[in-house]
Amino acid sequence: MEAVAFLCLAAAVLGWGFLWVWDSWERMKGQKPAGLPGDGSRTLLVIAHPDDEAMFFAPTVLGLARLRHRLSLLCFSAGNYYNQGEIRKKELLQSCDVLGIPPSSIMIIDNRDFPDDPGVQWDTEHVASTLLQHIEVNSINLKKRAVPRL
Repeated sequence: MEAVAFLCLAAAVLGWGFLWVWDSWERMKGQKPAGLPGDGSRTLLVIAHPDDEAMFFAPTVLGLARLRHRLSLLCFSAGNYYNQGEIRKKELLQSCDVLGIPPSSIMIIDNRDFPDDPGVQWDTEHVASTLLQHIEVNSINLKKRAVPRL
């Protein structure tokens, strides 16, 4: 008899715990962090070569997607240092698919100005002008930040 009472009590506690976790999760899904742009914001992720999106930015990209940002990706090289550029481009597209970035929003720059070579320093003005052009063409949101006072 005591075992039955214990099992009933354990089932009630587990049921209450499940409902509490579920309710907390539902409330968290509906909350939007303060100060972050959400629905409709166009956000650009800029990377040097394929795999950077997954190695360095996956949690950020997933979080922005959860906030309903329209994500775009600009990759400055095909990752062809070991003559695997075509493979790495395909891997980038697959990775972006998992991260929620549609193929139509992915731009891979594959030209001699931006080689995947650690011994070559890219021309910063050319990088900046290419980036700015991509921002303008794709209507990426630029948010001004206040400069902190010292």
